[in-house]
Amino acid sequence: MTPSLSSSQTRLRLWDHISRELKLMPSLKLILLVLANYTDAHNHKANIPASLIIRDSGLRNEEVKRLLVSLEAAHWVESNRVLDDTGRSVILYNLSARLVQSALSSP
Repeated sequence: MTPSLSSSQTRLRLWDHISRELKLMPSLKLILLVLANYTDAHNHKANIPASLIIRDSGLRNEEVKRLLVSLEAAHWVESNRVLDDTGRSVILYNLSARLVQSALSSP
């Protein structure tokens, strides 16, 4: 991976790769693009909840939850469960390390 990329360069590479290279349904790509938009250039993580994906994508809650399961099963997305400030369990989503590496290593 190229650590010298700025945040905007990282997002552009991710967006370009997802938009042009991945052969997925538009709604799946939309979720990946939302995640790419929040992906940090340094740690390559977005760490965002489904509620933010729902807000930014305009897709319905049930649809996003179903599509996230599909994307995770296909290894395009990774999730981790954390506790929020109130002690509630929250699932945060990221692009998979494989997807990020593929996007950032392509010329």
